[in-house]
Amino acid sequence: MALFAARVLGATFVVLGASMLVLTWGSYRRDMGILREGLHAQGTVVKKEFLSAPDDSDYVLVYAFTPEGGTRQEHRRHISSELWKRLRPGDRVQVRYGLSDPRRSFPEGQGVTSLGLALFFSVILGLLTLLGLVALLGKVVPESPPGLPPSHPW
Repeated sequence: MALFAARVLGATFVVLGASMLVLTWGSYRRDMGILREGLHAQGTVVKKEFLSAPDDSDYVLVYAFTPEGGTRQEHRRHISSELWKRLRPGDRVQVRYGLSDPRRSFPEGQGVTSLGLALFFSVILGLLTLLGLVALLGKVVPESPPGLPPSHPW
């Protein structure tokens, strides 16, 4: 039963690690595509939100814009505290959005998944996946009954 549990846990680590790795790099590629080929629009700050926790704080900007030839879009994005403090509801903000999907957007200079963050997550998720592979594919040496010398696989 322990072998089965180790295999299930290993498979779970492999699936989660690999899936999150794909999502991390997909997010990075999407954001870089918006920077390279995305369009600009003039947006408006709808409201600001401050989310406080004992160990961290998040600054959220709710903004709206109308993409070229489209309908009004309203989005939320985590932004830097400096930008959050400068902006007021009703202020104009420059927005970058995806050419093929205007639902993918961020205020100019904010919201891009950085290469450093993607690499950091890649290392962590790669280690998680390797740990899962070891648990999934590792060879199990049977335990010796009490009182007998340990068995050797050779």
